[in-house]
Amino acid sequence: MIETFSLFFVAAALAAPSASLPAGPLITVWEHSAKVDIAPVVEGAGFNTVWTHDKPYSGEKLEETLMHRHLQTPGVKYVIAKIERSIWGWTHEQSLKHAEWIANLSLTQQGIIGVYLNDFYGEMEAKEKTPEKGGRTAGQWREIIARLRAINPRLAIWVPCYPPRELEYPFDFDFDAVIFNVYNTKQIPNAEKLLVEAEKKFPGKPIVTGLYLSAGSERRWITEEEFKGLMDLFVRHINEGKTVGLRIFRAQNLQERPEYMTWAKEALEKLKRR
Repeated sequence: MIETFSLFFVAAALAAPSASLPAGPLITVWEHSAKVDIAPVVEGAGFNTVWTHDKPYSGEKLEETLMHRHLQTPGVKYVIAKIERSIWGWTHEQSLKHAEWIANLSLTQQGIIGVYLNDFYGEMEAKEKTPEKGGRTAGQWREIIARLRAINPRLAIWVPCYPPRELEYPFDFDFDAVIFNVYNTKQIPNAEKLLVEAEKKFPGKPIVTGLYLSAGSERRWITEEEFKGLMDLFVRHINEGKTVGLRIFRAQNLQERPEYMTWAKEALEKLKRR
């Protein structure tokens, strides 16, 4: 019965039209705490999209969600919802139910433009290396993707790529867009080389570039030089039409260290708005 049900969703997905994204660069920020007022950050940097962090769906109304709250923030046009990691508590059934909910909402809520499969390969690695702690199989990811596709094939499915290691992975899944994350601080000097590799690896796939203010295994704040260098790189690739946007993790960090807000605004002033 489960196998037949899964095959139904796969068949529906294969027959469906492709996903779409809004025109113009996506200037995005992540914030997963409901306690953070993102409005000053959105206004200060000109973010138009927020990567949200709702709990697994359990019957709540849209108006009760962080997605809805973020969409009410002046300047925010879009949100990207998320399927959270199983190693942080989400069961497979919760993930499937959440996927159905987001896909159905996106049919009528134009502000919901995508769903993010958090730490995509990280989940599969966890399942393989330490299954007692959680993780997902490739088959489970495929089932979640098929469930989303069957309901709203135009909802963009985002997966992360953390270079350099994940650039070697096949990414042989039905997804639409990539968030290219420079998290490993040792790779910051190689960011452009790695980004060019990603652009070649994912031809035709929209790419948003991402950086973390507090990054790496050492969780250190990146320097002014590193931040400005990454931002200038990301803006240049958007202006050259190679990528579709950028993301900063996270709004709370920008509030804690307002100098990064100043530097972000300076970099984004070089952006060619379309």
